[in-house]
This record gives sequence, structure tokens and C-alpha cells, in this order.
Amino acid sequence: MQFDCLYHVNASGSLAESFYTAVANQMLFSKPSKALIRCDISLDAPYVFVELAELAQLDRQTRCMLILSHIIENIDFKSVCRSFRVNKVLFILPHGNDSQPVIDNDTLSELLTDAIPAQTPAFEQVSDWQLESTEPDTLVIAIDSCISFEYVAEQAKQHTIQVLNGPAGVINGEGGYALLVHRQGRLKATTFDEPMPTQLKSANIQVSDPFIFAGMQSYEWQKQWFSYTQKHYKNDDELIEFAELNTVTGYQGVANQSAGFTLAGSYLQNPLMADCDHVFVVFNQPNEQLFKISRSESECHI
Repeated sequence: MQFDCLYHVNASGSLAESFYTAVANQMLFSKPSKALIRCDISLDAPYVFVELAELAQLDRQTRCMLILSHIIENIDFKSVCRSFRVNKVLFILPHGNDSQPVIDNDTLSELLTDAIPAQTPAFEQVSDWQLESTEPDTLVIAIDSCISFEYVAEQAKQHTIQVLNGPAGVINGEGGYALLVHRQGRLKATTFDEPMPTQLKSANIQVSDPFIFAGMQSYEWQKQWFSYTQKHYKNDDELIEFAELNTVTGYQGVANQSAGFTLAGSYLQNPLMADCDHVFVVFNQPNEQLFKISRSESECHI
């Protein structure tokens, strides 16, 4: 799949260079919550999260709506539609506690009509991005906010949540991302459909390659990852040092895959990475998956 990153917003800002800088330098935007969550039978503690300061005190639906509106307002649709075909818009949005989308289709239709009045494309709303089924000339817009007490408390039933002074766990965040999937995209995503140890072998990884971890952090995952990669080390190799997406900007739910791809794009576009031709992005939720993001050979870019 080839794609271009059109726009994003998260705690690091909305510029590709600021996204790279924040993660490469391990800048932290997180803070502890005022509410306590139950970590185990003997401990209640504040959870650590990353929010967009402008959205403080708002509910999840309002946060998602404002992030989505901001994304759409900042895409140069005239330029995009003049240079490329946009046959479809794929919205990747979360569902609320009532299992209903946090933003309904009528609202999405109105936003698109206002943004592209001349020729509004068809759209679809999903809560899970199936990369292999995404057709060319699709605009993917992914939004989520995962910082509410209700969301984190429910998540804590299945995953280790990062709490103040606690062991490694999930730090939740929020953000939005717009990517255009098309045959002239400057970035190429390669997938490997096997168990993780075989994916690493098929990708011919070197421990010196740049790796981005965009999954859910935990002590158990750290041990698992080392067991997967141990055979790739030579005697004088240093341990793989992940660029940690979610430690910096927070886990972003249904938008997390788009966030990982956007971060990889910001790495490859940065002058400091000019000699690097690819970045590996690693996820462990919902499945363990390795992606190789590389520069394509296409000459027509946005």
C-alpha cells in the first residue's frame, strides 16, 4: 500500500517535524489523573494520560468531534482533489459505551459536503482499519480520544494501565490523522502475515534498524519482544531502542495504526534520517504485527 500523510494533530502538535522531534527526544506530555482507578485488589492510583490541553474537561464525543472538524478544516481539499482522485473517504472512529458511533453518519455527511461541495465523495465509517482491503484513492481519517475515566477503567480489566509510580503500562492519549491511499504515494507500507518471529525473519530486520513501537506497553510485552528478537543479536550489538509512540503522545485507540504510520512518515521525511530508507513499526494490539514503512519510487507527491 502506498500513501501520503496529509495532516495530523496530537499532543506534539500538527507538524511532521514536531512529531519526529517529540518522539525521537522522548518528550513527555503526560500527567496523572485526578481520579483513581483500581490497579489490583490492593491498589488504587491515578492513571497517566496525555490530552490536548485545548480539549480539557470535555466529554469523549465532543473531543472527537472537535478533533475531526480540525482535521477536515486543515486538509487542503482543493489541492488534493486537483492533483489526485478521491473516490472514497474512510472514517475510522470509535464507538461509545452504547455501542453506537460517537459521531453519526449524518454529521459526517455534512462535514464532507461543506469541505468538498463540488464533488462530495462517498464515505464509510468503521472502527477498525483493514489495511489490505483499502482501495487506492481512499482518504483515511482516523480520530479517537481514550483518556476518559470510563474508557481507562474498562481498559484496565484487560491491560496493564500506567499509573503514577507504577510498572510499565498503557498511557492513553488522543489525536487525529488523515492519510491518502493512492498509487503515487511517497510512502509504502509492507505487511508480513505470519507469527511475529517469522515476520521479523521475513522482513530481514537488523537490530540497528529504526523501530517504532506503537502498541500497548507492559513488562510482559518487553520480555516477549526480547524473546522474539534475541536470535537477531550478535555479540557486540546493543539492544534495540524503540521510538515509543504511545509513551510520548499516548495510545489513541482506533487511530493508533494511523498514528504509527504518520510517525514513520515524519521519521523518513526528516533530514536527519536522509540515509535511512525504511522504518519498522511494531504493534501488539489487537494483533502482533510488523510493518515496514519505506519511501516509494513515485515522483508525484502532494
